[in-house]
Amino acid sequence: MLTIRAMTNAQGYAARHLEHSDYYAEGERVVGHWRGRGAELLALSGPVKSEEFEAIRQGLDPHTGEFLRQRQSADRIATDGTTQSHGRHLYDFTFSAPKSVSVMAGLAGDDRLAKAHQNAVSEALQELESYASTRVRQQGANADRATGNLVLAIYHHDTSRELDPQLHTHAVAGNLTYDGTEGRWKALQASDIYQRRAYLSEVYRNALAREVRSLGYQTEDRRDRQGQDAGFEIRGISAALLEMYSQRSRQRDAAIAQFTARNGRHPTDNEVAILVRESRADKLLEISTAEVKQRQQARLSPEEAQTLTQLRENALATARAHGTVRENAAPSLLYTQEHVFERVSVARDHELLTEALRHGRGRIALEEVKGVLQREESSGRVFRFGPEIATRASLDREREMVAAINGAIGRFEPLGRGNAFVASDRLRPDQKHAVEFVLASRDRAVNIRGAAGTGKTATLQELQRGLREAGRQVLAVAPTMRGEDTIRNLKHAKDSSATWRGRA
Repeated sequence: MLTIRAMTNAQGYAARHLEHSDYYAEGERVVGHWRGRGAELLALSGPVKSEEFEAIRQGLDPHTGEFLRQRQSADRIATDGTTQSHGRHLYDFTFSAPKSVSVMAGLAGDDRLAKAHQNAVSEALQELESYASTRVRQQGANADRATGNLVLAIYHHDTSRELDPQLHTHAVAGNLTYDGTEGRWKALQASDIYQRRAYLSEVYRNALAREVRSLGYQTEDRRDRQGQDAGFEIRGISAALLEMYSQRSRQRDAAIAQFTARNGRHPTDNEVAILVRESRADKLLEISTAEVKQRQQARLSPEEAQTLTQLRENALATARAHGTVRENAAPSLLYTQEHVFERVSVARDHELLTEALRHGRGRIALEEVKGVLQREESSGRVFRFGPEIATRASLDREREMVAAINGAIGRFEPLGRGNAFVASDRLRPDQKHAVEFVLASRDRAVNIRGAAGTGKTATLQELQRGLREAGRQVLAVAPTMRGEDTIRNLKHAKDSSATWRGRA
């Protein structure tokens, strides 16, 4: 999966963290490599030198030492001297392999899996870089412009901070991108990348699963305790063994549980990233690579070691006998359209691609999915407006709903049946107005909408009372799991003569 960390200052980040594999081994060093179209524009290639990395961190030309951008990554200070925001110097895009892949690579000695991880990272980075952009503020403009280039330093690691096997790659981007329209270097606008984090995670997972399957392994998709997709693992490795080598995951889960108990809600993706960073040890443990490997192997029972060895041998034999099997991407995209557009009329293209890659994980190629989507657009079955996608079927359904609603405006007796209803004094004026508006409506459908924390639950409770006093029955429906909290105190019943629909 992909995690993103925006970094301020970060002086010495490469020397302290990137050049070591999450532990300190004297005389050993992880060598990074330059990548990205932005790096090519700056004539950066091959191994990363410390002075080059430091120059990019500061926004300097690594050859001349001159500032590349007009505006530097400085903190914004208010008139009272307080810091309003910190300047950004680096973005760390980290791709982490499923635990089973790391275990087979590190403990079973299947080096092919480390290469498979690196290949998958390369495919995901190519897609990630295409969403690089910069802000446009000239002549009153307030928009973003796609640039499609990054200056990336790539570091491959194989161990977690707790010294468990964990293949992961840091792709560290300077806060730089070249605006070809204006002909100059500017600050990176990473909002499109953040917005597509789930999609880019699936690009990586799909590419890795495809590589893993081509090496002779079988994969199986996993779900978390909430039933959400949680990537995949190699089939044949017990959950207990994966758990034993997942100390950082346990630390993360504990931090998330503490956050949820303290705040009464689950953390956002960005808050999870912060919790992950704060839950790890600050100092790298001083230990040799040989001793790390020895400690990891020592935790395996003879039976577990034999299982891993047999899995590797079976995979090698399967790969030689069968090779790579690829499936048509069209069924996955068709499934995705049916799945996504039963909930919405318009979706973003990356949301469709995300679901298609999940459905066909390891069996389809990203470019094939994109090709099928383009053919759907050419045929007229799919419509696009910028990044937004709709199908002919979803638009037809939308038109039918609009026509049904518009054709039944003012055609029924008021929902409150003219009953004199006095709303509770506990309600604010805007809440009372919403209740009175619904009870007075003579339309087939009426919609009220409220942001989080505006008192929807109390309003709906009073609305339910008003409808019941008018002799109506109420069917309360939550469109999402979260919406159930809003209507959980409403009694569920069905009324064929009047329908009330609310958006939680």
